Amino acid sequence: MAQDGVQPGEGREPAALLAIGPEAKARVRILVVDDEHTLRESCAAVLRHEGYDVTVSSRGQDALELLKRRAFDVVLVDLYMSQVDGLALLRAALGTNHDTIVIVMTGNPSVESSVEALRQGAFDYLPKPFSASHLQVLIGRAVHTLLVARETREQQETLDRAQVQTDKLTLLGTAPAFRRAIELARKVAPTDASVFITGESGSGKEMIAQFIHHHSRRSSRPFVAVNCAALPEGLLESEMFGHRKGAFTGAVRDKPGLLEAAHGGTLFLDELVEMPKSIQAKLLRVIQDGVVRRVGSETTDAVVNVRFIAATNGDPEGAVKSGDMREDLYYRLRVVPINVPALRERPEDIPLLADYFLSTYWVRHRRKGAPFPRLTDAALRALCGYAWRGNVRELQNVIEHV
Repeated sequence: MAQDGVQPGEGREPAALLAIGPEAKARVRILVVDDEHTLRESCAAVLRHEGYDVTVSSRGQDALELLKRRAFDVVLVDLYMSQVDGLALLRAALGTNHDTIVIVMTGNPSVESSVEALRQGAFDYLPKPFSASHLQVLIGRAVHTLLVARETREQQETLDRAQVQTDKLTLLGTAPAFRRAIELARKVAPTDASVFITGESGSGKEMIAQFIHHHSRRSSRPFVAVNCAALPEGLLESEMFGHRKGAFTGAVRDKPGLLEAAHGGTLFLDELVEMPKSIQAKLLRVIQDGVVRRVGSETTDAVVNVRFIAATNGDPEGAVKSGDMREDLYYRLRVVPINVPALRERPEDIPLLADYFLSTYWVRHRRKGAPFPRLTDAALRALCGYAWRGNVRELQNVIEHV
């Protein structure tokens, strides 16, 4: 096969772990765009053999016309083509149907080009050459995302018809810096881009992560949080990746990890900078390939489709420079960076938050019908003048214990 072609894989077992039925596959329309004949036809043959409805195009201009005429579920496109490049086709595909999943192939992968494709809405990128197995797994994960999105949409429509109040998160604040963070979160939520949230402890990073999940096409699936600083290395690895029976003392049965629990949904990696380097390497493999190998296992135990949101109250770029954090992992997770301002940087929000917490805890702890208390002007001035080193969490705790 040509250097840029699909290389023979190790078999189809990993893709089969996603368990997508033949009827679902037959309804998925895939467009493959590449000006290199061997790669284009190899990809098409592999995907048709899998049971997908595949269309091919050898020229960017032809693909552009196709995308304007019909909606495809998945578009597999070469980044570098003459006339119309892959990013233009990415924008055209998403412009026709924002639910389309676009995967960008490239023979010259760089951090800059890969991250730019992800920022513009690509589901993933595929460095050439790649194996048939890698292609099958990636397309399987993309199709699984489509199925989860459909499930989320149907769930929302059912709730709307029943006029059920959904538990969508409300983030309070009018300060410009905070509103910018929320608008960015709202903009990135419908995509599958990885998000890296920075901000001081207690500033609301996990709330932003939950907001992104609740406004995403994955909201019908779990939001799973793991604190990378809270567990020792061996336990963190077992919690995240799961383990096989007998992997270590006390492992009396097979146990899936949090990555498998988050399948279809979102995994929130809090304090990522504290994650040991050995686990960072395993995590990067999951992000790139979706393949999970449990502790003590010799084989692939699961293929997962997960959206990653990371957070830290530290300095991630400093951690990369000092060698505490892998640079490739950092750039893979920092597709969309969001900074949450400290509470002292948004003092105009303190009265709003204080009133909200006061009414919330009053309803929870007082008898029904008791009149709502109000904070005096002097109390509000005192609250606004305080430094709040623990940010919103500290304000919440103070109001609860008033």
